[in-house]
Amino acid sequence: MLAAAPSKVPFYIAGGLLAAWAVVLAINGIRRPDFPSSPGGRRGVIGLSFLLVLGATSMAIVTAGEEHEGEAAAATSSELDLTADPSGVAAYDKKSGTVKAGAVTIKLTNESPLDHNVAVAQGSRELGHSDTIKGSDTELKVDLQPGEYAFYCTVDGHRAAGMQGTLTVR
Repeated sequence: MLAAAPSKVPFYIAGGLLAAWAVVLAINGIRRPDFPSSPGGRRGVIGLSFLLVLGATSMAIVTAGEEHEGEAAAATSSELDLTADPSGVAAYDKKSGTVKAGAVTIKLTNESPLDHNVAVAQGSRELGHSDTIKGSDTELKVDLQPGEYAFYCTVDGHRAAGMQGTLTVR
């Protein structure tokens, strides 16, 4: 089973409490210039403020989650948009992408002075490649089952130069 990112609800609650406390302090400070009037009251306000800041910060850290390899990425589209580096470097703007299984479309925009294309392979088997273009757009349509695939440029030397990435199909 794939791991999910932690819920952010505890952070939202702690942050909401901290914001509400800040509003209460501001209103009381505006209404009563001597707020808080006693030394014990000042210590209480400082202590509670400190605890709320500490709680909100802790919840931000605890609920912070980023996707790691092996975790689920939401595949909401069956399209992947790629752009070749316009400066002429053999590189796409993305090194990875996630799409839904089925009919997948990979769109390539190439405004660079070099010829580029995009191909998809699983293992050593190429499943399809687009037209080779320069200064225009092309697309590759291929039917893909769930799994890991490579996308890359088939122009001589470009894949070896790093013009490739991983396509995850879910």
